[in-house]
Amino acid sequence: MKQTKTFLLGSVASAMLVAGPASAEEIRILINQSPWLNGFVAMVEEYEDQTDNTIELDVTPFGGMLEKTRNSVRGDDGRYDIVALNAAGMAEFYAGGFLKPLTEIDAEFALDENVLTFGGSTGWNFDTNGFSADGDLLGVPINGNVQVLYYRTDLYDEAGLTPPETWDDLMANAKALADDNTYGFIPRASRDSILYNFTSYLFSHGGSFFADPSGGDYSVTIASPEGLKALETYIALGNEAGPPNPGAIAQAELIQLMSTGRAAHAIAVVAAYPVLNDPNSSIVAGKVGTALIPAAEGEEHASAAGHWVAAIPKNVTGEKQDAALDFLNWFLSKKQQLFYVQSGGIPVRKDLSDSAGDNPSFAFLPAFSENASVSRMNMPLPQGSQISDAISLFLNQAVIGELTPTEALNKSADEMHRILTEAGYTLAEPSKL
Repeated sequence: MKQTKTFLLGSVASAMLVAGPASAEEIRILINQSPWLNGFVAMVEEYEDQTDNTIELDVTPFGGMLEKTRNSVRGDDGRYDIVALNAAGMAEFYAGGFLKPLTEIDAEFALDENVLTFGGSTGWNFDTNGFSADGDLLGVPINGNVQVLYYRTDLYDEAGLTPPETWDDLMANAKALADDNTYGFIPRASRDSILYNFTSYLFSHGGSFFADPSGGDYSVTIASPEGLKALETYIALGNEAGPPNPGAIAQAELIQLMSTGRAAHAIAVVAAYPVLNDPNSSIVAGKVGTALIPAAEGEEHASAAGHWVAAIPKNVTGEKQDAALDFLNWFLSKKQQLFYVQSGGIPVRKDLSDSAGDNPSFAFLPAFSENASVSRMNMPLPQGSQISDAISLFLNQAVIGELTPTEALNKSADEMHRILTEAGYTLAEPSKL
């Protein structure tokens, strides 16, 4: 008998599925309250319709996810059979040894070549203490929330513009479309948002945070000529084509400015696409396109990974682990991923565009696939959250003019080096400007 479910969505409090009669296995999942939650819920219902298993969801606000995950994976008996881990914090749980390698549950399990790994973030190399596509397979992507470039297609058509390839192109287009009613570009530069948004600029200017994280060398490299050019570009777009006080703009303000028709461009997560193109929430619905994030001349494109993976803790029974992996394997299939997109989810495969047809719900897929294919993790180590909090202050101070770009990057380098040496890393001296 299938489970009867009641969802309490849109609340700041934790929401739970109401458990019904058990069937074969009940799979307990910790999931975050998010714009893509309804798509995930639809997948859960579809899975229950197709199998004898049932699923209990603990839907938790983002701010409470880390505490619940830590408590569950550290206990003798885990509360959750699947935990959802965000890109910003997953290294802590990978490195901590709390998760069951998926090939130890099923020796034949492997990710399809069309499943995106977002910079190899589904695996962990315990020798180098970093993400690796060749390491232990610990996670399965469940939400491909990378950044994309948003632009107003109607304004582009009127002005005869084409989507930018370089940052200089973006600046030129932003200035061309700016007027008394429309900002040419909206940055995302508040202290709690800036590092994630700056990441694409840094990588696409040829810069980096660390020397060779995949090889285990976390020597700090943010204060480089490439990093300086990236930060100068970041600041210039906000100052020359953006609204007043760009250092106060977070994701919510960015989406509001786009959806109310006040902006020609923005770089934001692909999960904002349904909101921006929903006539119930946006006056520019149907007029917002997506594209690959620009790169500096001669450099490679890059997008900041902001995805989620699902992982199976070690401290649940073998039967629960088997059932959890069955759900995740089903979730990754192309058929179910197409259903996921139609239900409002963000996919984790790169081969869906050929099945989209003229369905407007799928219009973002080409840009999503392009950006997902070049997505990279900015803090691929257990101390990532601590580093992010520390250096975001300096980057924000550069945007609002309290520090020069050079000062901000040098201070960031010193703080990153201090945090990592105190954590026991052996590092070269940080690069400085």
